[in-house]
Amino acid sequence: MIRFLIPALTVAAAIPHAAAQKIDAPPNLFRDPKFVKEFVGSYGFISEVEPRVSNEEQALLVKVGELFNKNQFTTAEQEIVRFIKETEAPTDPEKPPGEISAAMVFVLGNLYFSADRQDEARRAFLEAIRRFPRFRRAHTNLGYLYISQNKVDDAMPMLQKAIELGETSPRTYGILGYCYLQKSNAIAAENAYRQAYLLDPKNRDWKLGLAQALMQQEKMEEATSMLDTLIAENPGDRQLWLQQANALIAQDKKIDAAVNLEALRLKGLAGENELNLLGNLYMDQGEAQLALFAYTEAIEKADKFDVSRALKSARILNDYGYPEKAETLVGRIEKAASASLTSAEKTELELVKVRVARGAGDTARVGSLLQDLRASDPANGEVIVELGRHFDDIARAETDEDKRAAALVEAKTYYKLASEMDAVAYQANLGLGQLLVREKQYSEGLPHIQRAVALKTGDKSSLEQYLSRVRRAADRERQREEREEAERAEAAAREEAAKNAADK
Repeated sequence: MIRFLIPALTVAAAIPHAAAQKIDAPPNLFRDPKFVKEFVGSYGFISEVEPRVSNEEQALLVKVGELFNKNQFTTAEQEIVRFIKETEAPTDPEKPPGEISAAMVFVLGNLYFSADRQDEARRAFLEAIRRFPRFRRAHTNLGYLYISQNKVDDAMPMLQKAIELGETSPRTYGILGYCYLQKSNAIAAENAYRQAYLLDPKNRDWKLGLAQALMQQEKMEEATSMLDTLIAENPGDRQLWLQQANALIAQDKKIDAAVNLEALRLKGLAGENELNLLGNLYMDQGEAQLALFAYTEAIEKADKFDVSRALKSARILNDYGYPEKAETLVGRIEKAASASLTSAEKTELELVKVRVARGAGDTARVGSLLQDLRASDPANGEVIVELGRHFDDIARAETDEDKRAAALVEAKTYYKLASEMDAVAYQANLGLGQLLVREKQYSEGLPHIQRAVALKTGDKSSLEQYLSRVRRAADRERQREEREEAERAEAAAREEAAKNAADK
């Protein structure tokens, strides 16, 4: 019986196009004249994968096809429901009840799907498959229904079964590729998308899906080539330019990636993030002025000004040896932020000024800025570390031994204080350890370098090599001290022996 599939017909089914197209699947196939023609004319020709229909059902399908062509979908549904009821429970008492074919259930499921009555459509497709397990098109459309709900795990076996039964449409392959992509099976996704692309090379979605599958496998050169094709067809799509820029960066083709970002910039499609990335790429090529232009434009393009991000750009300029350009950017940041800075952002801004002043060799300005910061935010770990560095710099430049010694005491004091603060313990221990090593106090410096290595995240190779050198120097220092101690003990023993001999 199929009565459980037939709801009361209270409202005509307005067919929302988007409802059946979520994630590009499926379009309203039942409105496609080609689909209707193929559907109506196919029964009896592919007996292994399509159910046979009776003469009465064939006549009704022809009539339904005509209603489809006239967009009379509600009437079509009513005709099918009336036919099902009359077949299963004839009004003529002389006529025996009949059985409805899976084909009619399938058509009804399509109509439910068209009206976004998805649960009823799902039950209709499942009933059609129950009645005819090898019903290829029912598997296909049930897969489309599941993917429209983003039920990837449910959609995959339906689409796989449809293909096993001989389904060859590019849409089925493409949507199966999407499923594989969502399940991080990039190899299977690539194969499915390639098949879809082979059958329908003009479809943007298949090309984009193939590019994504290639990128997941780090086949960046092939992905770049596919994205070239997509960009040529869709030059105004900023996401394509950005995806290709990422693929180019992964191939270490940073200049080519910068060209992509410049193209977006010239088109007016580059946002704050893209401009900051462009600035970073220019800095990597030593083009500080171009980087400054990009960073400045990023500030101007920001919907909500990200002070921390802009200050990071200023630090990059300064760290690469361009303090004057960093200072220019800091001025732009200060002007753009005006009175909206929080206290934390003000401190961050002043700390960048400290680093810029240090990069410019302006020790007096560094000291002045740090004094103000220490007064306004005395517990800030970064400020304390910067004070340690400041006095460390003074000690290295000082020729007067007394002043140098005093500066070293200050530097050690601030570094030790900061080394107890989790947020800056790495920087403080490294700074103090390097200071002590420079002063040839290797054994004292060693534990601080060891602590810095333990705290460092990311690549530790260069710091570990430095630690090895310090450890060897500390060993030599300890051996020398032990040797000197032994020599002193031996000398003292000889002196004692000589004294005892003289007394006798």
